[in-house]
Parts: sequence; structure tokens; C-alpha cells
Amino acid sequence: MSTFDRYQQRITCYKRLFLFLHVKILLVWLLTAFLFSSCNSIAQSNSPSESKGIDAVLAFYGGKVTYSKGLTSRTDDKLQGRFYELKISGLEEKIKRYLASPQLPASNCAYLFYQALTAEEKKAYAFVRIVIEGTNANVTYDFATADLAQVGQATRLIAQAVTYMQTAHYAPLLAKGNLSAASRQDWYKATAMFTAVDQQYGAVKEFKLQGFEFVEYKMASGPRRFVRMVGILVRTKQNTDFTFVLDPTASAQSEYLYGFDFSKKLSK
Repeated sequence: MSTFDRYQQRITCYKRLFLFLHVKILLVWLLTAFLFSSCNSIAQSNSPSESKGIDAVLAFYGGKVTYSKGLTSRTDDKLQGRFYELKISGLEEKIKRYLASPQLPASNCAYLFYQALTAEEKKAYAFVRIVIEGTNANVTYDFATADLAQVGQATRLIAQAVTYMQTAHYAPLLAKGNLSAASRQDWYKATAMFTAVDQQYGAVKEFKLQGFEFVEYKMASGPRRFVRMVGILVRTKQNTDFTFVLDPTASAQSEYLYGFDFSKKLSK
């Protein structure tokens, strides 16, 4: 065999080896990409309840909503695990006109979506991410489903409180005022204020939640975590802003009310 033939044979062997290694590397790369995508993305199809949640957001605010699902395990993220993301456009002008911060509608969007989910889906997601698109930049908020579950508990307490307000029976409402926040006498002093507002703006028909925030107050017993449920009291003459400050873990039989405000401002 000539030197040229041996050289050509060696080149052929190298080509085969190179092709084998190239195919092997390609397979490894494809497998890695598949595993990475499996860990960081989730099937994008919506369940009927997820679609219902999106419809609830659109019915409340209008605009346009796009969604995605994902999984995060980054250590720099405050919340980790499986999440559902709603990206909302068309709210920027409404927020600038009526609200000081997009946090309030963002929290409401998260709860509107969450309450439409099935019990299994509520457990499956670690948090709901709300992205509000803006002209210059987007604003992102993450809401833990554990917190959204407590908001759901707080809405049941509010339902009881509103029944007292609808009939203008403020004594049983103010009896729910916790004594660690104010004395019973101070709670009952608010009766005159509630009555005056009713006379001016009309009887209470219902409470419409506009958003929420969790706050920590220093009490005599130590730091306590409460939820501010911000919304509107729908009335027969003119609606009024109103905020409940509640212990969302309390029972309806307990003194669950820690404050109220005839406004819908966030504490921050």
C-alpha cells in the first residue's frame, strides 16, 4: 500500500471518528436542552378553570391578557416553584388616572385568577405572577398562593361584616373589633361616623374588592401579620372607598377586625 493510500485511509478513519463524535455531541446537546426545557417550562394549554380566571380579569379590567406557565428554582427569587404568569396590557392609563401604584390592581388580578382555580390547581402552583405592561417598562409582582388562600379566608370574614353594614347594625360589627387594637369604647365610637356616611352616601349594598396587601403591625404581644382588604362599598346614592384590616386566619366568631379606613390607599 502506497503512502498516499495509507494517508487517505487515515483521513477516512478520522472522518468517521469525527462524524461519530459530532453525532454523539449533538445527541448530548439535544438531551440537555430537553431536560432543561422540561425543568423550566410547563405545557401551555389552559384548563377550563384557568381560562375562567383569565376571563374574570378581563371582565374586571378590560385590556389584553397573555399567559404562560413556568417553574423557577433560582436562589435569588423570593418565591420558588411552579407559577402561572398573566401579562396584562392596556391598564397603564387607568392606573395613572385613578391609582398611585399598580400593586393594587395587580393583587386583585392575582386573586381573581386564583379564586377560579380548582382545589388541585391551587395546590399545584406556588405563586401567581402578574406583569403589567407599561410604555417605558413592565412592572412585575409575585403573589404566593398561600397568601391568596388567606385572602380567600378574609373575604368570608368581610361577607359577615358587610351583612351588618347593609342593615346598619354597627354594634355587632364593631364588636368584632379586636381589643388589642383599641378599647371596646373606642370601637363603638365609630358608630356615629358609619351612620353619618350612610346618611350622606346611602345604604351599603355590597363590597367590591379592588386589591389587598399584607402588613405587619407591632402589637403588645409582638409582631402580627394582617391583610388590608382594599375596595369599594357600593351604595344606593354614591359609592365610597373602604378598607378592612383583618386577621385572615381568625374565625368568624372571633374579634377578627383590627382596623378600617374610608379610603383605598395602600399602607406603603
